[in-house]
Amino acid sequence: MTLRRLMVIALLASPLTAYAGTAQQSDFDFPAPTASATPKKLWATHYYVNTVASVPTGIPLRDAAGNALSDNISPRDWCLSAIEGTVQVSQGNTRRTLNYAGTGTQQVDCAATLKIDARKKPWIKSTGKSYFEVAKGPFGDGVNGYQLVPLRTIAVDSSVIPYGTVVYIAAARGVMVDVDGEKIRHDGYFFAGDAGGGVKGNHVDVFCGATSANCLPGVVASDDKHTFDAVVITDADITRRLRAAHGRTSP
Repeated sequence: MTLRRLMVIALLASPLTAYAGTAQQSDFDFPAPTASATPKKLWATHYYVNTVASVPTGIPLRDAAGNALSDNISPRDWCLSAIEGTVQVSQGNTRRTLNYAGTGTQQVDCAATLKIDARKKPWIKSTGKSYFEVAKGPFGDGVNGYQLVPLRTIAVDSSVIPYGTVVYIAAARGVMVDVDGEKIRHDGYFFAGDAGGGVKGNHVDVFCGATSANCLPGVVASDDKHTFDAVVITDADITRRLRAAHGRTSP
């Protein structure tokens, strides 16, 4: 998974109503593309909003100034949330969505906590230095002001797929997916609205929402040998509508 976006879900009011508990088939009903384009070979992992419970003793998630943004959570949940980049957690009587917002001072030794060999996975060293901020979107925020949308947002390497790009994955078209309890037939379109420290080259990371389960098993294999064809879509109407679903009306 990727080290960057930590959020706590707080179903905030936003233009993403259709994706925040009332998903409909019409939200995933774009027609198949007619124009041909040179396909890219991609491979995929998935990420999600990490939902955690408060504990009597532990450590809160903090902002850059050191202010607690959550109740205490276990060191393990703290580290897993930092790795995913998304987390759902309580503060008092409310639940909030927090985004990973950078690194500061060491708070948790995540290598020791998760028993990860830092020599093989050096990124784990900075995980315990993470700090956060309250998200604007109901499922958290990506890059450039975009808000995350389950089963639409993908994290990308912007040198391969620029942010704000619509990508069509034929292998995802027609796959039955679960969006907030609603069974939806996916139309194959995704939006490059997020980044990730571990997302490089032809790797994309599919945002699955509030489930840790693989939401697209026919596409997501977490194996760089398992590739699929994807094409960049330039249709102005589809781009505009997916950009708006991600909280923006302009590039």
